[in-house]
Amino acid sequence: MPPALRTLVALERQTLAQLPGMAPPSPAAPPAGSRAALLASLRAERNELLHLQRRTDSTLLALGDVLPATLTFTAGPNTGEQRETSPQQLAMASRRWSVLLTATPEQNTLGLQGPEGDSLTALRRNHETGRAGFNAALLAEYRLTPRLSVGGGVGYSTYGADLRLTTKNTEVRVTYDTTTTRTTSFLTSTNQTYSIRILQTPQLSPIFNGSGQVIRYDTVYVPRQDTVFTTTVQRDSTHAIRRTVTPLISRFETLTARRLRPDYRFFTVPVLLRYRLTPGAGRWWTDVSAGAQLQFFLGGTQVVTEDGENFRTEKIAPGSGPFRALNVALSGSLALNYALTNRLSVSVAPSMRWQALSLYKLETGLRQQPTATGLMFGVRFGL
Repeated sequence: MPPALRTLVALERQTLAQLPGMAPPSPAAPPAGSRAALLASLRAERNELLHLQRRTDSTLLALGDVLPATLTFTAGPNTGEQRETSPQQLAMASRRWSVLLTATPEQNTLGLQGPEGDSLTALRRNHETGRAGFNAALLAEYRLTPRLSVGGGVGYSTYGADLRLTTKNTEVRVTYDTTTTRTTSFLTSTNQTYSIRILQTPQLSPIFNGSGQVIRYDTVYVPRQDTVFTTTVQRDSTHAIRRTVTPLISRFETLTARRLRPDYRFFTVPVLLRYRLTPGAGRWWTDVSAGAQLQFFLGGTQVVTEDGENFRTEKIAPGSGPFRALNVALSGSLALNYALTNRLSVSVAPSMRWQALSLYKLETGLRQQPTATGLMFGVRFGL
């Protein structure tokens, strides 16, 4: 005989020993002691039958068998009222504990408030944006009711920022443009001179006799002035070279962009309260959860500057930077779940996480409470 049935057989023998014979019952009522013992034996036998049925249904579900859709009727422990219970509900009723592993890619939204006049705070407020982060957790959940459960565990989360710094450099360049002008001038001068010379011009002079008759001719030289004019025309050219130097001033502006990426890491202790929205024991169901995270700062990098113009990132250790060592964040999600087997299920859920306290210590004068939105992927295993 299988060991699992020995308890049931012993209870059956005990019940049969206490039952009256097959003869018609006498009108007199049985003794109270024997009646109470019989009821106790019947209830113990019924509980053992239910226990065996739950074990059988759980085994069939684990093996992938489809349980019959008919409903079984179980009685209450001390009353005669009956309620309907499906085989899937019986299998799930024995698993109140489950383990959930989640991983959530997130996008952070930052907002920084700080003292007036702080150049670094003003720069970060205008140029710092959130970037992708990550949140993972391992939780153990306990089902209080068919719809309500609580859970807690450990996790790890990161978030970071992009700080884009733009430097404007102005460069002045001077070039010289030389223009050469060549001018040629022509000069003309005229000089006139003259010379006078005496020329002896021979002429015939008649010689007359006493009676006035020309007897002969005699050659007479008559002086005459001869003027010679000399005109001198002089042409000359003058070449002039003129060089003009013009300075040309040009201005060039160059933008240099540099990106700093500070990041922060936390060890988390999440707690949550989950409520199932979809009733029944189908493969698909939805639930909503709300909870909180205790965050222990593990370190990271931060942006620093000494002169307000040159910036850099430096590492910070836990407890040495301006960040709180312990912080609190509030979270919530709306999940869609699918059961692969009666123990294993997967889920996907839009989630949101809001920093309830500022990341910075109170004495720094800075206040930053990032909000992270993401899509959570989870795997649940029923124990």
